[in-house]
Amino acid sequence: MRKSYFLTGSCMLLIWVCLSCSHFHNDDDIGITINDSKNYYKMSAYFSKNQTGKVHRYMDEKLGRHNNISFVNAEMDATITLDDKTTFYIKSFPGDLEIKLDKEKNSVESYMQVKEMCEGIKKVLATN
Repeated sequence: MRKSYFLTGSCMLLIWVCLSCSHFHNDDDIGITINDSKNYYKMSAYFSKNQTGKVHRYMDEKLGRHNNISFVNAEMDATITLDDKTTFYIKSFPGDLEIKLDKEKNSVESYMQVKEMCEGIKKVLATN
């Protein structure tokens, strides 16, 4: 009998923790982190899922059209190499975006192109 109370209590606690984590941030919240170190440039962002299309269209405008790729309606967790040999990691899901560029494996022009796009994404997210 005692074990069943413990098991029931543990299950209820686990369910409560899972539900709490799934509502971690309000859908209207925006969080953007940019780290620009000696070796890497990284941007992480979370935002309303409703803004995903706007962000992806902006990414298409900056990188996609010139490289025959599209970010619109695409969920990705991959390393991408553009036509100009720019290589970066991207993880993109509705409301969540991470971009990481290795500066040692890319040219200064590639770094500047990705950095400019990430700065633009910040502006896109700031406007409703």
